[in-house]
Amino acid sequence: MNLTTGIARIIQQERLIASGEKVLLGLSGGIDSTVLLHVLLEIKSALSFDIGIGHVNHLLRNEESLRDEEFVRSLAERFSLPFHVARVNVRQIAADSGKSLQHAGRDVRYRFFTETAMLHGYHKIGVAHTLDDQVETFILRIIKGTGMRGLSSIPIKRDNIIRPFLHTERSDIDAYRKAHDIPFVADSSNEKTVYERNFIRKRVIPQMGELNPAFRKKIFLLLGDLTAINATLEEQTETVVGTAVCGPEGDVSLPVDRLVKLDAETRFRVLAHLLGRLEPGFLPLREHMAQIEKVLRGQRPNLETALPHRIRVKKTYGTLILTKKTQSPPVGDTYSVFEKGITVCEALGVTFGSEEFSGGTGGIAFSPGPFSAYFDGESLGPLRVRTFREGDRFTPLGMRQRVKLKDFFMSRKIPREERRHIPLLLSEDRIIWVVGYRIDEHYKATRETRRIVHIFAEVGGSS
Repeated sequence: MNLTTGIARIIQQERLIASGEKVLLGLSGGIDSTVLLHVLLEIKSALSFDIGIGHVNHLLRNEESLRDEEFVRSLAERFSLPFHVARVNVRQIAADSGKSLQHAGRDVRYRFFTETAMLHGYHKIGVAHTLDDQVETFILRIIKGTGMRGLSSIPIKRDNIIRPFLHTERSDIDAYRKAHDIPFVADSSNEKTVYERNFIRKRVIPQMGELNPAFRKKIFLLLGDLTAINATLEEQTETVVGTAVCGPEGDVSLPVDRLVKLDAETRFRVLAHLLGRLEPGFLPLREHMAQIEKVLRGQRPNLETALPHRIRVKKTYGTLILTKKTQSPPVGDTYSVFEKGITVCEALGVTFGSEEFSGGTGGIAFSPGPFSAYFDGESLGPLRVRTFREGDRFTPLGMRQRVKLKDFFMSRKIPREERRHIPLLLSEDRIIWVVGYRIDEHYKATRETRRIVHIFAEVGGSS
């Protein structure tokens, strides 16, 4: 079977292109995409579809990049095809985003193809990935340690992106090119083995071919098996992911005990899926998962680790949180002297109010809420507001012994990063109220109190 007949059959069997559809072909000018153009031109009348060409000039190789653009433009003119081009400074985008040139370039291409397809009514986006690309990706991911989830086949069709050459070896493509004397342009960077994929293509794959000339087909079949296994595991993963809680700023969280009960592979997939929500395209490695495992299984209730792309993974008691939200620095120490009437602490976002009246109605009978407290006015000295310091102690209402404020916070599972944002009301140097939680036993109003001071707080709208 010749290449043209084989690709036509694949398009029909896999339903890659329907009759009457328009296909935007991503064309670099290299051998794979140029041959794919010629093959599609041969069969487009029989299968009743139209073709347009899209090209992205990455501005990475100076005159060579301009040469590629003009070559692709000349092909479009030769075959009277619509031509869509973008010039993008990929090097600058990579520097700004922290991504590799290859990663940034891929993102730019797919974004341009997608936007062009929407704007001009293309139903499908065709790219020229080959069986050799699958093999190279497979080896690259093994080396990087992406785990089994990263070892699935590249899909021949995903959404509106199609890959007609995905089952075709590059040797067959080259044979077709030679038989039809098809010109193409060579990317000089493809010869540089400093790039991982080029090293695999130039150094590793030829050695594997000497051991077994059919190794590409063997890897292709193995990828099919792995893809089927992955599909089953993904179903289990989706069930767990569906229980994740999404925060207002894009962060996601799951109960720690739910995660640790999963088998290791499913847990890997759940975390990889959630990390992908935070950073689309991020494929976590086993090393990243090992970091998260230490957080999950650590004995301390508050643990944290940092991953690429400014992702933070933290455990706060029984919850694992994945976030890209910038951690706010601890707020300062002393805020303001407490005054009668209204006291505003802008740094904490809290407003205090106070009033005094004579005793006789009884302390506990007031039933204060978490943001309202009644004190024995005669026991109070000058009041001020500050936040938590290491070594702070107080005697919680109802207790006889002083306790460390840190232990008090831990007993209530208050996240560590929140502790320095909780207002503390002090009388001279003694904590008399952990606002929102508990007053000090020694300063409470009782039935014998002659002068009662009522203090209330409004924190973020709560009062």
